[in-house]
Amino acid sequence: MVVSMLLLSLSFTWKVSGDHHRNVCIIPVPAHRTNPASAAMCGMKIMSVGTDAKGNINIEDLIKAVEANKDNLSALMVTYPSIHGVSEEGIDESCEIIHDNRGQVYMDGANMNAQVGPTSPGWIGADVCHLNLHKIFCIPHGGGGPGMRPIGVKKHLVPFLPSHPVLLSLSFTWKVLAPYSCPITVLRTV
Repeated sequence: MVVSMLLLSLSFTWKVSGDHHRNVCIIPVPAHRTNPASAAMCGMKIMSVGTDAKGNINIEDLIKAVEANKDNLSALMVTYPSIHGVSEEGIDESCEIIHDNRGQVYMDGANMNAQVGPTSPGWIGADVCHLNLHKIFCIPHGGGGPGMRPIGVKKHLVPFLPSHPVLLSLSFTWKVLAPYSCPITVLRTV
């Protein structure tokens, strides 16, 4: 549910800018297997790109998919590190290709352990990222309840996020979707 809500937030940015036709979501093969279903639930058309010999996103395939869908490109939905356990060598290049073509990057941060220290979703170029903490803090998957996870977004997406009807934003960098459940923070870049 949280993933779909975040994808819809990306879609709302296109509607507001008059680019409602942008509905193509590129999903690399080594992304989490639920990502295509989430994108389809949001009405997006899914384009798949393969991997190179090392298990990284095939940059040439990505470029071809972007060029073929340039006018309708909405997002790249990537799992980092990939489900193959690969820390993509070209993840920042992949994000740049998407951004250069007016797309946005959704990062499924399913294994934040591998990012802590060496990098972060904001540095890599993600516009939105959800983090499952079951691998990091050994808590139950989903944090003990559906949608329990920290979510990071870039500032341009904050106006498109839902909020709890009773609780106001804690500050300009935090929003709360549900009490004691799902904090959202703004991704920072260096």
